[in-house]
Amino acid sequence: KTHRTSEENLGLGYLKAVLVEANYNVKIIDGWLNELTVDEVYNQIMEVENPLFVGLSSYMSNTLPAINLINKLKQTNPQLTIVCGGFGPTFYPIEHLNNGADIVVRGEGEKVIVNLAKCLEAKSDLLNVKGIYYKDSQGKIIQTELEPLVDDLDILPFPSRDTLNVVLDKKSTVDILTARGCSGNCQFCSVIAFFRLNKGKVWRTRSIKNIVDEIESLYKQGVRHIKVVDDSFVDGIRDEQWCQEFADEINKRNIKVQLRGQIRADKITDKILYHLKRAGFFSFACGIENGSETALKRMNKKATIEDNKRALELFKKHDYIVQMGYILFDKDTTLQELEENYEFLKKHDFTVTKGIFSEMYSAEGTQLTNQLRSSNELIESDFINNNNKYIIVDETVRKVYDALKYWHKNHSEIYDKTIDPITAPKAIPLEEIRRFYEYALKLKNKDLEIFKLLLETINEDKNANLMAIIEEQINHNQKFYECIEEEVNRLYEQNELKYNASKNPFI
Repeated sequence: KTHRTSEENLGLGYLKAVLVEANYNVKIIDGWLNELTVDEVYNQIMEVENPLFVGLSSYMSNTLPAINLINKLKQTNPQLTIVCGGFGPTFYPIEHLNNGADIVVRGEGEKVIVNLAKCLEAKSDLLNVKGIYYKDSQGKIIQTELEPLVDDLDILPFPSRDTLNVVLDKKSTVDILTARGCSGNCQFCSVIAFFRLNKGKVWRTRSIKNIVDEIESLYKQGVRHIKVVDDSFVDGIRDEQWCQEFADEINKRNIKVQLRGQIRADKITDKILYHLKRAGFFSFACGIENGSETALKRMNKKATIEDNKRALELFKKHDYIVQMGYILFDKDTTLQELEENYEFLKKHDFTVTKGIFSEMYSAEGTQLTNQLRSSNELIESDFINNNNKYIIVDETVRKVYDALKYWHKNHSEIYDKTIDPITAPKAIPLEEIRRFYEYALKLKNKDLEIFKLLLETINEDKNANLMAIIEEQINHNQKFYECIEEEVNRLYEQNELKYNASKNPFI
């Protein structure tokens, strides 16, 4: 269970597909999607007779249950071979080995997992398998050479869809991956860090035919709502002509689907958004990140303020629902930058955000974390909590940070619940998604009122007690949030949706 509602795991689907292609029998146990406890996952694994290995995929945020599962399996069957992969094990391979894993796969896994299965089956030397960490018979940690990235994504089979019926029953998002990697270089991004471990192109695409073949296959199985999980749908060779050809291919096959994806602001043009609307896109997440040019430069963003403004106006012109990726605070945020951000957010108040408070997360492997560590500014975390921290330099900004964070913590659950059917789009009609969108904008406008109040107060008196003001505002606005929650819960009931996310642990 995480702070996001459950959806299918494409990583597991791809790994099963390549293993089946290599003549292995594979069982997927998707604990997140099926809302299973660690014990329930354990019980399902124990039902499998004499497996060659058990593979565990985990994110940075669910390390503890993964470790608990490993320990439980090892206590029952010390001879069981446990292989770990995903973001958590990739960035903390030694820690996973020291906590019971036998082998850790780092980075992209399709080539590695097949070679590893063949090696384990033949009981040959693991040194022959690229892309892994393991302990030898003396307990020494061995790291093999990394496996190069898959260059031609069309050679990969479509991911196994064992869990598709569960996804459809839950009205959850059906996911598809049309490209891997990103040509950006944002300092806070762990996706870049993950894919650039291995040699290969920083961004790779599938062909239009290959993508639409998979969409058509899903469409024939009753899928009408799809989330494209690429880090940016438009990158590399994808330009206006490519988007036109993609939309043409979708329309030629008479496929009618609702698509939601992510896109970079510096890649957006009027024609691109026009053609993607023809293809079925109704919403995008866009990493705007900040409304101040100086902050964007610190983040190493390729998009400028003008790029961001132009992109948002084009989204508005073509009637897209836009979720802004946004990072209000980092180590060097200034009061002037906060003022600029208020004006930017106010001007673009038609966008969806996950609440007014947001901060730059110092994930392991990123440029940000490496820089903070080298300058001794990083407050280290252990690999289970993996929440490295730092201190904001400007004391006045820290006051605003603390106040906004406290404000957001009091309402984070209703924020997340309101925007979830938009950001992890549920299989409901677009007009119903727009009803959630209306409430998301009401929440955002309330946030902007509070942000403005804090900025005005701190500019008048640098010693003002902002926390007292927030306490007063929380009490004053309690009825407002109760009404929003009541209306959002009613929408969930009407659309037969279930919200199964935990409270965000990072706030």
